[in-house]
Amino acid sequence: MGQRTFWLMVIDDASRTFEVFGKSTDDTLLTSNTVEMQRAGLEVRCQAPDISFSKEDIEIHGYKHEDGLYSRVINEYEKRTGKSLNKW
Repeated sequence: MGQRTFWLMVIDDASRTFEVFGKSTDDTLLTSNTVEMQRAGLEVRCQAPDISFSKEDIEIHGYKHEDGLYSRVINEYEKRTGKSLNKW
């Protein structure tokens, strides 16, 4: 059985926005970065929706799509902490 592929998604609860920004078979980097951002006080979380859904069909009730959200929260983390996160 092959590896499962899924979408990478970040959610910003403070701004009620989300972004589906890529596909992967490993969410370790996304999960690690999200935990570090949470420790810095950012209200973010991540999910890995099934690839069987179209990227454009993924929605979260009460949230709006924001292009570039993942980059924005990474930059916010770096401003708050002076540290860098690993990126794709």
